[in-house]
Formats: sequence, structure tokens, C-alpha cells
Amino acid sequence: MMTTPSFCIRLPFLRGSLTDRHMALPASLLLWPGLPQPPQTGAYCPAGYPFTPREAAACLEDLRRMGDEALSGLPVGAASTGNARAARHASEMALLREFGSADSEAAHKAEAARKRRIEQEQAHKALIWTWLQEERMAELADMARALARKSESFTRSLGVEDGETPGFGASEGHAGAGILGTPVSLDLGLMPPWRLVTANAMYFLPPDLPILAEGPMAEDIQEEAEFGPAQKDTSALPADMPGLLQARAPAWRILGRKQPTGSPPLDVERLWLVWRPTS
Repeated sequence: MMTTPSFCIRLPFLRGSLTDRHMALPASLLLWPGLPQPPQTGAYCPAGYPFTPREAAACLEDLRRMGDEALSGLPVGAASTGNARAARHASEMALLREFGSADSEAAHKAEAARKRRIEQEQAHKALIWTWLQEERMAELADMARALARKSESFTRSLGVEDGETPGFGASEGHAGAGILGTPVSLDLGLMPPWRLVTANAMYFLPPDLPILAEGPMAEDIQEEAEFGPAQKDTSALPADMPGLLQARAPAWRILGRKQPTGSPPLDVERLWLVWRPTS
């Protein structure tokens, strides 16, 4: 009999959500994208990534460099990890030609394995890119907080008290400093789309691993599946968690698609968790 793991994975943010409600769960882990030096606690590190930690780090640097080149107007060069994959692809194709002349069944198996490998590599790269985008979002948030502190110091030096400057606060979704240190609202639209992150994460998460949806994802998936109170026999949950809802559905349905994809990671049924809406 298969038992549910004693922890769940938080998606779609790889670095953590913007809310602290997940702290109520005793074992909710972030998905680690396979980079070197994973944290000792709080992260789930899949064993099935196609890239080694060293290769993943090289891919991250390639993506960071390509982004910097694009912003500076320079020609964007090819990523070294992409070149390595192209070389591997050429080698595999040569192997397939040899198989084709001797054993067609072996050739078909090799071709299927090659396609699976490419899918996994693309999914892994997407998670690494997500990590980079969240890193830059965190940098923006740090800059915004620093600007807010300076704004507070400046406005107080002018003798302006809180509430005396209507209309001059930070506009909704604007990444600037508010008056008197008002927190800056960063647009979640700058984050990678949750459907992209989730679809690629499915390649590396076991089907029996519960997934805790956060942020906009938690709101959207409640329109795609029928959620009810979380069952107490789910071992990832405490004995009493009235604010949590669950649903069982394949990832393709959660992602808003109309039919199965033919890809096992997206077609297998999984357990999805969300917090009950507060309003």
C-alpha cells in the first residue's frame, strides 16, 4: 500500500512565497533547482535532474549572461550548456543510425529515451531560469525597501508627518519608494507564469507528493478542480487544519488544459492543497 509522504512541495515560487501562511504547515518544502550547495533544511532536492549541480550552475550563468547581453544591446551568444546538449544530440543520432541498421526495436527505445532526456533538460532549464527571475525580483524588492527607507528619512527631515501628504504614496503595482517608508508594491506579473513553473516541475516531483499552491496559482486552480476540506489522513498535514483545502486531479487539468497530454508527469493524478480564501 502506497503512503503519502510526510511533507508537501510549495509551488510556484522556488525561493518562497510572499505570504507567511505556509508556516502553519510543519513540513512544506521548496523545490530546489539542482544548483550546488542546496540548503540543509526547507528544500526538496530531486534525484532525477538531467544536469549535475555543476552543469546547472553553468546553465544559470549562461542565462544570466544572456540576459545582461540582451539588456545592454549586445548580440546574445549561444549558451555553453546548449552547445553541450547539441553535441550529445549529434552523438545520440549517430547511435540511432547504427541501431536502425541492426535492431529497429532497440532504435525505437533509444529514440524514446532521447526524447525523454530532451524534455527533462528543457524542464530543468526552465526551473533554473525561474530561479534567476526570482533572484532578480528579490533584488528589485531589496532596492525598493532601501528607497523606502531613504524616502522616510528624507520626508521626516522636511518635517512631514504621516498622513500629511495625500496622493503621494506609491502607486499600486509601482516599484518605487513610498512616502514615510510605505512598503512598495511589486507587480507579481513580473514573476514567471505559475503554469510554466508548475508544468516543468512535474517532471521531477513524484506523483504521491502533495503540492501546496500559493499566490495567484492558489486562486486560479480552484477554478479548475473541485476542492474540499483537507483530509486528516494526509500525513503531510497536522491532525487539525481547518483552513486547508484539497483536490485530486492530474496536472493537465490544474493547468487549464482540456485533455491529457500523453506525458506521464502531466497526466498522473496528484494531490493539490490550497488555503481557504479569507474573503
